[in-house]
Amino acid sequence: MSAELKYPTVDKITAFRQLDSYIFDIHYGRKSEPKNLDPVHVEEFIREKVDRTKEPQSFERTRNVVDIYDLATVVDHFTKLLVRDEKDERGILQSIQSVRLLAEQGDGNMQKKAFDYYEYLVKHPVSETAYEALVEAASSFSTSYSPATLLDTLKRQYPKLKEKGKTDYYIDGVAEQVFSLMNGRLPQLVDQINARNSILNIAKPEDRIAKLTAIYLSQDDLTSPELERWSARQLRRLSREGQTETIIAVIRKAAAAIKAGGFKEEEEESFLLRAARAVRFFGGELSADEKALVAAGSEYQVDYLDRDLF
Repeated sequence: MSAELKYPTVDKITAFRQLDSYIFDIHYGRKSEPKNLDPVHVEEFIREKVDRTKEPQSFERTRNVVDIYDLATVVDHFTKLLVRDEKDERGILQSIQSVRLLAEQGDGNMQKKAFDYYEYLVKHPVSETAYEALVEAASSFSTSYSPATLLDTLKRQYPKLKEKGKTDYYIDGVAEQVFSLMNGRLPQLVDQINARNSILNIAKPEDRIAKLTAIYLSQDDLTSPELERWSARQLRRLSREGQTETIIAVIRKAAAAIKAGGFKEEEEESFLLRAARAVRFFGGELSADEKALVAAGSEYQVDYLDRDLF
């Protein structure tokens, strides 16, 4: 089976309309990434439409789309947007999403540049209202890059914010958020980074695929929204490296274990639907049972390894 996945795509006009709805119409547009687009059209849209005039949320959604299509080819576009001229929280948040995209899609040199820019953002004088986004951004980096500067900054800023918070209710809220981030969310993300590294160091591809599949199908203790998206990305990359047939076989083996696992009916159906959609995503021929699952599946269940239905 070819490592290059083939699937039916919509025309360019439809692709642009769907991307515009998802990326820019934050409140009323589509809520999930369009998944039946030609990557060439996706790249063209991003280069034409995504710039510093757009909202931070649009940058985040663009990063999601780039992730779905593994568009490392747009890394240079976002590199050009990072020119160290952030003047407010809006600019900081745009840059955080751009840096995350570079860290997730770039090679080793680009990841180093992304981390250097991230360190600059951490120390930026207007970043105190963006600490939560900076903490979440730590999850985009590998264990080669330590969030120590961020932790040191939070520790240093906390007493200052707490003091200001005595006369400013809003700043007091920021101080409490900083305390929560440095004692809760940041350590949690560091644990996730370490877990990712341990998975990538699993020597046998079959064992690595099994671990990634278990996480993606919510059948592993490490499962989390961040790791599910990451595991989907890793499975796509392994598919391009020629592991597609192994991936499909492992997914079906995991689905069989789910059927025998004694889950509640609604839970089981959700897990099995995700598995069947993943098999279809990787080009597998669906069995009659898998076809029935996909046909009856909830349109409200959004899975990273899936294709939109026409």
